[in-house]
Amino acid sequence: MKGLAFRKLGRSTSHRNHLLRNLVTSLLEHERIVTTVAKAKEASRLAEKMITLGKRGTPTALSSAQSFLFNTGTSMPRLSEMAARYAERPGGYTRVHLMGHRKGDHAPRAVLELVDNPTDVKLDMTARTVAREAYTLLHRAQKNIGWDALQALLQKQASLPIESDTRFHPLTRKNMAKIVRYRGEAARAEFVQKAQQYLERMWAQDQLEGKRRPDTARWDAMELSRPSRGRTLTRPMTGARVHAGELETHVAASVGTEVEEARPIRRRDGTIAPARRTRTSKPSVVRLAKGVFAKRRLRGTTTPVP
Repeated sequence: MKGLAFRKLGRSTSHRNHLLRNLVTSLLEHERIVTTVAKAKEASRLAEKMITLGKRGTPTALSSAQSFLFNTGTSMPRLSEMAARYAERPGGYTRVHLMGHRKGDHAPRAVLELVDNPTDVKLDMTARTVAREAYTLLHRAQKNIGWDALQALLQKQASLPIESDTRFHPLTRKNMAKIVRYRGEAARAEFVQKAQQYLERMWAQDQLEGKRRPDTARWDAMELSRPSRGRTLTRPMTGARVHAGELETHVAASVGTEVEEARPIRRRDGTIAPARRTRTSKPSVVRLAKGVFAKRRLRGTTTPVP
């Protein structure tokens, strides 16, 4: 009955088993594969079982792993390496990252990888997040960021346990703690080095390109080359671009700051209200995608502080 159920879906039981064995073997050899979400979840479960058998190390366990894996001449030595790498880790040897949809049939894709591999996606993404948050902290400290201030911040980060720095977001600190929990000082040094590189790259890009501004030359060229189609709806921009739904660094740094208005507010009855302190909130328009904007319910960018 089980085989008949799989034949109805277009894949027999033997075909399914061979497919999963092939995925697990490729994962052990390359430490990262790209497949659909359903296959990634099922292959992740079997890969965890194979690594557990490799850590057990008994003849029976190794024989079971050898009967499951393909290309045993290369997969079994790799299994021994994975068992040595995860000797102190009680479980959780694989990680699944969602990767959009596949072109053609629009199937949801995923990246299945072994944790603590040389090109760990989670380590790279967390390093980028730390660099972006540190750059926002620099913008809040001063508008004109010099190289000396950048180097001072990097030295301060390198001298402290970065996962214990309360200046970063709690979720970011949680991800950093996961990265360095079983890998020790080597992972912490690699993580700090990557964060430094991304932070320096952001600073250099800001110094070279400047803030996001309209590209008037390209705008005029587009109007002259396509006069029959009318004016373009979206003005081309130059400088550092922001991702959809995100704010620019200098705008995000100003959110939450409190200032006292220099000019008192004039009331309708002619009287003048005293000066008040205002807190800068998120702007009333957020960029969703290229040329697409959505309005927030906020009426302005500042709100009075009670």
